[in-house]
Amino acid sequence: MTYAAEPYAQFVDDLLTAMTGGVIREQFTFVPEDAPYLLSPPGPVVKSTLQVFGQAGGAFNRFRPDRDFTLTAENVVQWKARPDGTPAADAVWPDLGTPFFVNYDHRGPAGLNPLLSDRNPGSVTRLLAESLGREYAVLSRQLEGVYRAGFLDTATGRDLDQLVALLGLSRHLRTSAVGSVVFSRATPATADIFVPAGTLLSTAQPPAVAFETSEDRTLHRGSLSVEAPIRSTTAGAVGVVPAGAITVLHRPIFGVETAANPEPTTLAGADETDDELRARARRALEGGGKATVGALLAALTSLPGVREKDVRLAEDHLKRPGVLTLSIAAPLDAIAAQRALGLIEANRPAGVRVIHNLDAPAPLGSLIPGPNAVTDDSEPPAEATVSPGALYFPVVVAAVLLPASAALSPQQRNTLKRQGEAAVRAFVADAGVGETLVYNRLVAGLMGLDGVLDVTLQLYPQVYPLGAVPTPARHRNVQPSATLRPTVDPRYGGSLVVEVGGQLVALDVTVSVTLKGAGALGDHADDLEEVRQEVAGRLRDLVPALPSLAVDDLKSKLGASDSWSVVNLFFTIEYVDAGVVVNRVFGPGSIALSDLERPWVRSVVVLEATE
Repeated sequence: MTYAAEPYAQFVDDLLTAMTGGVIREQFTFVPEDAPYLLSPPGPVVKSTLQVFGQAGGAFNRFRPDRDFTLTAENVVQWKARPDGTPAADAVWPDLGTPFFVNYDHRGPAGLNPLLSDRNPGSVTRLLAESLGREYAVLSRQLEGVYRAGFLDTATGRDLDQLVALLGLSRHLRTSAVGSVVFSRATPATADIFVPAGTLLSTAQPPAVAFETSEDRTLHRGSLSVEAPIRSTTAGAVGVVPAGAITVLHRPIFGVETAANPEPTTLAGADETDDELRARARRALEGGGKATVGALLAALTSLPGVREKDVRLAEDHLKRPGVLTLSIAAPLDAIAAQRALGLIEANRPAGVRVIHNLDAPAPLGSLIPGPNAVTDDSEPPAEATVSPGALYFPVVVAAVLLPASAALSPQQRNTLKRQGEAAVRAFVADAGVGETLVYNRLVAGLMGLDGVLDVTLQLYPQVYPLGAVPTPARHRNVQPSATLRPTVDPRYGGSLVVEVGGQLVALDVTVSVTLKGAGALGDHADDLEEVRQEVAGRLRDLVPALPSLAVDDLKSKLGASDSWSVVNLFFTIEYVDAGVVVNRVFGPGSIALSDLERPWVRSVVVLEATE
């Protein structure tokens, strides 16, 4: 049902047409099954007097002949359409399911010779029509106001106050303290972080005072903080708190590490606007329903530290009708677990059994099956997991970040390592119960860090569901158990190792050569310089691909040419980041290079071998 007020002019036209022998408000409903829309005139229709009006776009509209519709010879109102059945270009149709009305004069009985015929301005007929039309128009506008006052989206002012009172809400007045809170993090955000209006916060010191954000905010990628306006949920001076007092975030927001008010709150605000009150009412409606999966989810996420992703609700109407399996993968103490059970009992549908993984006694007044009840306890309350009562699925992440710059200081390398660890923890923490960890998404997140050129990553489960065969670590996604939440926290068996590769190992090489053939002709110094450049080029191509460094290996791979041959070779090594120097390596021994080390031929000296 919809209602739109009609204008004063339409009522006047209706009354004039009716009093002078015409037909008014012949009604049709704009639905496909009612077509064709056939008029029933007492006589031939005077097409020039035809009026069609109704609702279009939720508002009153008078449709235009020959552009929106036509009247056929059979007195059918035909709406202009394309061959595919859509409205023709520039044509406007009534809203689907709404009524439209047709007024017209005719040449039938009482149409040719009406008792009243004077429609001119100033006539008694028009004066009566205009007087009554004004009253109709006022009443129509009042009815529209009544109609709009019954809906949350359109009610305003006092009507909105009365409407939200049905939800137990009232408008926050200027007696509620206002201020702002800054949501921040230690490192630049790797993606946009949404902070919705209605986010609850409170002071850390008792007595706690609760506040909520009044507008949506987004902490954009690359930013460290975002400020949002807040309003006290309790009226009066109790909401006036000093700077830095509001630090408790009731529901953690992924990516936000801290929240605090930079300035004291004050009573200098204004009354809550209609838009703010509507938004608060919508949030109340989202969790106000009962006996639905959505109501259970909304109730449980009201607990501190419980996100929607931490709750899994599963039901199989064919295999286990009337049974709902609920898993919460969040660390809840005994008090919080007891409160969660109370919320489940208060919001579960009547007659539906909820199997959960909470370790707490049933709340007082809850339904306990009798001795003859068929409870189907032969099945476990959830899927088989690593251990009974487990909440987390331990995952191993081993990553090596290759920096774009080889000249990083130890402090810069440690900073990059911490950023990599934070990115991995944030990625895993964002995953909900049973949510797949996508390998390529984690790689993309690490590649998005400033200063990272390449990434080597291993991602695999630390443990496996009962009965599963372990598989070797490889580049693949990780699918945790349907009732567990993935974690890299070592307290729950997870593991996280992030290293920064590309640690420079500088080689200073000295090569003794014997000049021969064309290489012994010409200027002696120039000949040695040509040999040095050739030897340096070969070493710089050869060394980066070697797994270890050994004198004999370098000599054999360096080879010789027509103008020179290698007699002896030695080198010194400096671990640039560590500042360690290994002097003069000889003999068959070798120095192994790890995946994190990057050999670099820093200098090459060529000497002519003496006999």
